Amino acid sequence: MAIVFIGQPNTGKSVIFNSLTGAENIVSNYAGTSMEISKVVVDWEGMKVSVFDTPGVYSLHTSDPAVEQVKKLLQEEKIDLIINVVDASRLEVNLALTLELLELSYPVVVALSQVDQAENLGLKIDSPALAGLLGCPVIETSIHDSQELKAIINNYIVKGIGGIKRPALISCTACGNTGSCSNCSMGDGIMERSQRARIIAEQVVDTATNKRYGWLEKMQTLIDSPFPGGVILLLIGYLGFVLLLKSIQLAEGPLTALLQPLNHYIAESIKSLLPPGLFSNILSLAVPEGLIIPFTIVMPAMLMVSIIMAFLEDSGLLPRYSVAFARVGSLVGISGEAVIPLSLGFGCRTPAVVASRMITRERERFIVITILSIVIPCAATLGILTSVIAAFHVSPAIIVATMLITLVVLGLILNRLLPQEKLFVCELPPLRIPTWGNLLNKVKIRFTGFFTEVLPLLLVMSIAVRALLESGVLEHLYALEGISRTLFGIPAEALVAVLVTIFQRYLAPLILLHMTLTPREATIAIAMISLSLPCLPAAVMIIREIGARGLLKVLGMGFLTSFIVGISLNMVLPI
Repeated sequence: MAIVFIGQPNTGKSVIFNSLTGAENIVSNYAGTSMEISKVVVDWEGMKVSVFDTPGVYSLHTSDPAVEQVKKLLQEEKIDLIINVVDASRLEVNLALTLELLELSYPVVVALSQVDQAENLGLKIDSPALAGLLGCPVIETSIHDSQELKAIINNYIVKGIGGIKRPALISCTACGNTGSCSNCSMGDGIMERSQRARIIAEQVVDTATNKRYGWLEKMQTLIDSPFPGGVILLLIGYLGFVLLLKSIQLAEGPLTALLQPLNHYIAESIKSLLPPGLFSNILSLAVPEGLIIPFTIVMPAMLMVSIIMAFLEDSGLLPRYSVAFARVGSLVGISGEAVIPLSLGFGCRTPAVVASRMITRERERFIVITILSIVIPCAATLGILTSVIAAFHVSPAIIVATMLITLVVLGLILNRLLPQEKLFVCELPPLRIPTWGNLLNKVKIRFTGFFTEVLPLLLVMSIAVRALLESGVLEHLYALEGISRTLFGIPAEALVAVLVTIFQRYLAPLILLHMTLTPREATIAIAMISLSLPCLPAAVMIIREIGARGLLKVLGMGFLTSFIVGISLNMVLPI
C-alpha cells in the first residue's frame, strides 16, 4: 500500500506529511523546501503503508526536475491514494494541478491547507460544494488535528476502497506526449484546466467576509515595499551577523575554561597509555585541540546559524531577501532565487548545493554552485576564521570586502561567459510567526551534523595537521618560500594551509594558529583560505548535481581565484 502527497510549492505538504507519519522533514515558509522525495513506512492498522512526500510542482507537463521525480514515482510505484495538498488562500491557482491529478484516474483526496490565511484574506471556501464539483473528498487540514484525514485514508487503505491501477504513462491531454511537454505549456489542455479551475473557484469561494489586518499583515505590507522594506531587511541581516559574531565571542571563553581540565586529563591519559615518542606527542596534542576548537568555536557558530536560518525560513523573510536581491543579482547572472541556497550555505554548503535544484536554469545553477563553493563560508569555517582573525589582529572589514568584491567579479565573469536571458518569478509567502516546535526541530536536525560529521572529521584532521607539524614534513616545502613570498607575501607554511583547503576548508585555518605571522601575512593567508575550494562533502554533492566535469571547473576556478586574490592583496596592502 502506498500514499503520495502532491501539491504546488509551499502549500504545506511536508507539514501534513510530518503530522501524519511522525517524520521530521524540514519545513519552511517558502517554495522549494522539499527538493527530493521522502519515504516513510508506517504501521497503519496492522498494515505496512509507504507514505511519500514529493517536491512542489505546478504541473506534471513541464520539464522541471522535480516534475520528473514525481512522474517517475507515479509510474514505478503502485500508488493507492494521492493526497493533493491545496493552498486555500490561492485556490484557483492550485486547482489547475488538482484537475491534472484527477485525469490520472488515481483515487485523490484534496487536503485544504492555509485555511486560516484564507480567512484572514476574507475568503471562505465551501468544502462540500468543492468536493461535489471535483468528484473527490475535500477536507480542511490542520497540523494539530489530522483525524479526518486519517479516517479517509482508512476508507481507501484499510477498507479496500480504491486500488485503481496506475496508467501506463502520464500523457499531456493537449497533445498526447508522454514525456516533458514544455512546448505545449500553453496548449489547449493547460488553458482548459486553468479556465475550469477559475470557474470552480468562483463557485465555491465566498469573498463577502472582510479582510483581517493585524500587526503582522501591516508589517508584511511595510517590508514588501521598496522603501523602507529594503532598509528593514538590511537591518535584520546586519543584526543576524552581529548576533553570530557575539555568540562566538561570548561562548569561546566559558567553554574553553570548562573544557580545559578535561583536555588536560585526555592529554595526560594518552601520554600514560602510549610509549614516549612521536606518535604519543601527536595524539596528546591533537586530540585535545580537536575537541577544544570544535566545541568552543565551531559549535556556537553552527548553533547560531541554525537558529537564524530557521527564523528567516519560517517567518517568510528569506524569500523576501530573494526579491530584494533580484536586481543586484541580475548583474552577476543570478536571480533572486539564488539567495536561498547561498544563505543556506552559511550553515552548511552540502545541503545548500542540493537546494540549488530550485533554480531550473542550468547556467544560473552552475554560477550559484560555483559562488557557493568558492566564496560562501559555512558556519564551521566562519567560526574558525573568526578566531583566527582575532588571534592575528586582522581587520574583518578587509576580509569581508575582499569576499564581496570576489563574489561580484566572479559572478560578472561567469555571467559574461555564460550569457542567457534572465527570468525571475518569486512567490512570496505570507509573513508568519515561527512556531517553537518547528524551529527546534530544524535546529536539532541541522545541528546534529556537528556531532555526526563535523566533530569526527575535525578530530581526524586535527591529528593529520598536528602530524604534519610535529613530523617536520612541512619543512620540505620551504623550497617554495621564494615563490610564496614573491607572489603572495606569505611564508611557505601559510601557502600550505591554503592548499589544505582541498581536504576540508574549515580545517585549513588550524595550521595558521600554529604560526607566527604578521597581521599583513595573516590577512592575505586568511583571504586566500576563505576563497578557495569546496570541502570534500560539498565536492561529492557537486559531482552528484552537476557531474565530475562541473566539479573540476569549480576546483580550477577556486584555485585560480585564491591565487589571484593573494597576488592582488600582496600588491595593494602596505608593507
